[in-house]
Amino acid sequence: MPIKGPLTGIRLIDLSQGTGGGPYSTQLLGDLGVEVIKVEPPQGEISRDMSAGDSGGTDFVSLNRNKKSVVIDLNTNSGRQALHDLVRLSDVVVDNFDKGILEDLEIDYEKIRQLNPKIISASIVGYGSSGPHANDAVYDHMAQAISGMASICGEIDGKPIVQPTLIAEHTAGGDLAYGIIAALYERERTGVGRRLEVNLIHSCMGVMLMPLQFSLMVGMDPPPQGTRDPGTPILGFYRCKDGKYLAVGPSWPRIARVLDMEWMIDDPQWDNTAARAFLKPLMCDLLEREGFQKADAEDWLEILRAEDIPSSWLNTLDEVVKDPQVIHNKAVISMHHTKYGDVQGINCPISLVGTTEGEHSPPPILGENTEDILRDILCYSDDKLAELRKT
Repeated sequence: MPIKGPLTGIRLIDLSQGTGGGPYSTQLLGDLGVEVIKVEPPQGEISRDMSAGDSGGTDFVSLNRNKKSVVIDLNTNSGRQALHDLVRLSDVVVDNFDKGILEDLEIDYEKIRQLNPKIISASIVGYGSSGPHANDAVYDHMAQAISGMASICGEIDGKPIVQPTLIAEHTAGGDLAYGIIAALYERERTGVGRRLEVNLIHSCMGVMLMPLQFSLMVGMDPPPQGTRDPGTPILGFYRCKDGKYLAVGPSWPRIARVLDMEWMIDDPQWDNTAARAFLKPLMCDLLEREGFQKADAEDWLEILRAEDIPSSWLNTLDEVVKDPQVIHNKAVISMHHTKYGDVQGINCPISLVGTTEGEHSPPPILGENTEDILRDILCYSDDKLAELRKT
């Protein structure tokens, strides 16, 4: 049985492609019960690794569960007509196209709201749909750079570091899902849809609230801190004797006692929070050199937890899915894929106790649901289906 959740009954047309925020947003909504119809070109959307055949590769699998794949060539009149027919019977249209493409394909908001006044048109864009850089391409690491994130993410006095995941895109995807749900709620009162968009720069700035607020109010930027938090004393990563790292949280003065460095507690250099924050790099280096590097990470972790000091192991990706808390939280799900067999994936982070039922469906084979959608939802005849197949 397909997923049934709080958004069951909502139909969404997913025009977004790639590995960014659009597909992530629609997957989140599919996890909550939305019927997601993924419209793809005949060659498949760009994140499908066609060397893997119609199934796509790992990137596609990671972002496209609980969706139905419909192949429609939007460059043809019959293809655009099929999309328009779907719009008439749907609630939301999502895209992540470059500026001007929606208009070229005759699926911009001004067009589709004439077909369905209740439709919600939602887009993820790069810089924004207007402004001095609206026509420029932007990629995730560029959004990290423009938002200031890259300027404080790196080694002390070293090069900036790109995040190892698409943080701007996927944050924007979460923002878009949030906006869509708000628009659906508004529509319940007004009876009409709306246009909304999220841009990568603003979403990236959204997760930079604290350092940006500090800069706005204090007039200075926090420098890169390497493996340490830029503000909170103690908090950061510490290398141990075996070369492995532990994550340690705020714990003064208990951390000094546990590390057998009690002399620091009475040292006036560290006797108040402001001083410890100002001299944090010096203090953390001292704790690492004179404390953590005298024993292995596993030994320290046992001691720290016994003393109720916030601490954790730094998991590799392979270790994450085996972590007892991750297993308990059911953060990893299993699906049966037509080609790959039983595959695992990362569950929706929103836990709705007692309101969701059914099983996650695996990412679809290219065009897997084309005839079912066009025949069952649009009531297309065999002749019309044949005409579409020719294009």
